[in-house]
Amino acid sequence: MTETQGLIQQLGSLSYLGIFGISMLANVVIPVPEEVVLLALGYVVGAGELSNYIVIPLVILGLLLSDVVMYTLSHKGNRLVTLFYNKFFAKMFESRRPWIEQNPENVIFYSRFMVQLRFLGPFFAGQLGVPLKKFLKYEIFALIIYVPLLIWAGHAFQDSIELIASGVGIVKNIVLIIFGITIIVAISKVLRRWIFGKK
Repeated sequence: MTETQGLIQQLGSLSYLGIFGISMLANVVIPVPEEVVLLALGYVVGAGELSNYIVIPLVILGLLLSDVVMYTLSHKGNRLVTLFYNKFFAKMFESRRPWIEQNPENVIFYSRFMVQLRFLGPFFAGQLGVPLKKFLKYEIFALIIYVPLLIWAGHAFQDSIELIASGVGIVKNIVLIIFGITIIVAISKVLRRWIFGKK
């Protein structure tokens, strides 16, 4: 039995209260990407073992509570949260700090859709002192799109759910490659204009 099959089997045997608990831990404790958990839940919903109308609100609420805890810890300057950021993200994002400080709403919303970077939305919102109401507005808006989309995908692609789950890392790599190519093209255009005076 693969890791994904085991996860699907375990999720299928959970109560709705268990699914709520899994949702709160999905982006912090569980050792597989959050996307895999949501796709597996969609698979279980598609198999008729759980109701969409109960699972989606429970998952949204669980993820929201998890992010509110992260926001609160960051806002209060928790040492462990700050250490985690410094160890894994500081080098990547400190040079972008001025943009982040001017656009916290974008960070809150878009980080929710980024594999392994969703920690940044609640972290920066708390650290920058974004009001809780404002954080909740953008966070809930993102979750209302994100959760049903992944649950639906797990439901729609039941036959190839394992392939999708194993492809989460591939998607991340493709996004990074496209981003890198875009940056290289932009830099080359600027250099060509600067050196040759051409558009």
